[in-house]
Amino acid sequence: MGTKFSYLSKYALLTFLFFGTVLLSCKKEEVRQTVDKKELLSNKWAVSDVKNAEGISVINLPVPKIVCLKDNIFTLNADNSYAIEEGEEICDPSSAGTGTWNLSTDEKTLQFNPSVGDEPLIFDLLEVTSTTLRIAYLLTDSGIPAADGTYTIILSKS
Repeated sequence: MGTKFSYLSKYALLTFLFFGTVLLSCKKEEVRQTVDKKELLSNKWAVSDVKNAEGISVINLPVPKIVCLKDNIFTLNADNSYAIEEGEEICDPSSAGTGTWNLSTDEKTLQFNPSVGDEPLIFDLLEVTSTTLRIAYLLTDSGIPAADGTYTIILSKS
């Protein structure tokens, strides 16, 4: 009878160790799949849509500032530098440039600090995945009262 108990105890112990290992492996896999926002942001992005405060797409309107931004490439690097490359449609003044970017400690805003001239631009970070970046920007003093408001800019991984 002592042999049977030993055999069952060893079997139970091996079963416990097996399932414990499987559970720990699953837990490690879950942790590895979690990617921080900075890592997701560090990519090349292209504008795929711009929506006004009512959620209406304005990407195809013949507004020069929108037309010229549609083919730009926005590169956010892991070292917090960024570069904007103009496409075939050149903005006037050009939107090409470099600088640094920062993700706020609460991960709710992105700040872009141009290397030359302009004031920093601050965007609300709405969502970032491995393929999509959604940010919001409050446009004021555009000179066109109906154009002022919050715009959502949707970028796709380029």
